[in-house]
Amino acid sequence: MSLRSFLEKMEAQNEVAHITDKMSPRFEIPSVINALADGPILMFENVDGYPVKVVGNVCGVRSRICQALNVPPESLYRRLNDALESPKPPKIVEEAPVKKVQEPPVLSKIPVLTHFEKDPGAYLTSAVISARSVDGVTENVSIHRLQVLDDRHLAIRLVPRHLFKLWSMAKEEKRDLEISISIGVHPAVMLAAASSPPFGVSEYGVANTLLGGNLQLTKCEKIEAYAPAEA
Repeated sequence: MSLRSFLEKMEAQNEVAHITDKMSPRFEIPSVINALADGPILMFENVDGYPVKVVGNVCGVRSRICQALNVPPESLYRRLNDALESPKPPKIVEEAPVKKVQEPPVLSKIPVLTHFEKDPGAYLTSAVISARSVDGVTENVSIHRLQVLDDRHLAIRLVPRHLFKLWSMAKEEKRDLEISISIGVHPAVMLAAASSPPFGVSEYGVANTLLGGNLQLTKCEKIEAYAPAEA
């Protein structure tokens, strides 16, 4: 299950607004997303300085989350609670769309948004981070703001929650914590990553249950971390 397939579904329901005016990722696009927070999904077709599009407001209203999970609004909380109580491990695949393009990361190629005038820089605000404990037993999947420092480095603020605990465990063993960073994932993955199951329960399992067992993961090529196969 992918963000692309969900956008196609929403397109068929006239839930996607296409903005063709040239707009900058610095302040302009964020201001439009903020102004239309209760509106449709926004597809910015003409991003100043970049050959790619920007999509925003995907999970802006509860009704779209319900459509992503194929549940009526009155059943949303029950569906999430059921997934938290009965997570199912996703299928691991070797061949994945996310691996079709492999190149060294150059963050300046991505139109990362700068939201506010006093922000110290551009931020990835909906990136999904996945990490496993050094022994591979415990996995956490969560959403964190990531500040772009340069083409190869991001800054993250770790509050004392599950990802911080995994980092602390790795630090005690004098190891780096290996992570995957995924952008452009299905809303069910976003919802699961924003939930709070007990430490030791992978949010990927929660997302897989939300998607009826249709979430696929793939292992990163050089590190011990996993990412949605269709991110």
